[in-house]
Amino acid sequence: MLARLFCVLALLGASSSALASAAWVDDSIYVPIRAAANPSGRILHRGIKSGTRIEFLGFEGDWAKIRYGDTEGYIGKQYLSQSPTAAIRLERATQASEQAKAEVAKLRTQLAQIKGERDALSEQSSELKNALSSRSNELEQLQEVASDPIRLDQANRRLNEELSLLRSELDQVKGENVMLRNNNTSQQWITGVGILIAGLIAGVLMRSRSGRRQRSGWAN
Repeated sequence: MLARLFCVLALLGASSSALASAAWVDDSIYVPIRAAANPSGRILHRGIKSGTRIEFLGFEGDWAKIRYGDTEGYIGKQYLSQSPTAAIRLERATQASEQAKAEVAKLRTQLAQIKGERDALSEQSSELKNALSSRSNELEQLQEVASDPIRLDQANRRLNEELSLLRSELDQVKGENVMLRNNNTSQQWITGVGILIAGLIAGVLMRSRSGRRQRSGWAN
């Protein structure tokens, strides 16, 4: 019987503990504002909630003189605190935490954008390097191609100089030929005149001889 009783009690305890849950007592209170610094003073405000910000005007014994909006009166100084309540501090900390999280998320987004821009710039830099290398090769080829016309121009200049010299020599040769032709013509004229004179002399001699023969014939 005792064993059964203990089992029943254990089951009851287990069921009661299974039904229990955590809970907290609300620490919100409402403090009335009184017209005088005593518990029997007329109530000017039915109560301001704990954590409300007020203006502190000074202490009078165990009472604190305050101003809340347009109401000026007294509350027990035990309800007055120089710092916000734990709930307000927690709320502020939560807000600060949320702001920090939002800022972190924003910074992460900016970081991702910066990384993306860095990767894009890295790709552009690689492309620019490749383009620069390609342009350098093209420039070398152009320089090689350009060097051929320069060499051709130099060769053309040398050929033109040689051609000018040849033309000068040709003009000299032509002049000499003209002079030689003129000399040959003069010599031919001289030779012709000489032959003509010789022919005239020969004709005269022949006539003179024939005349002598006729005279000698007549004389006989």
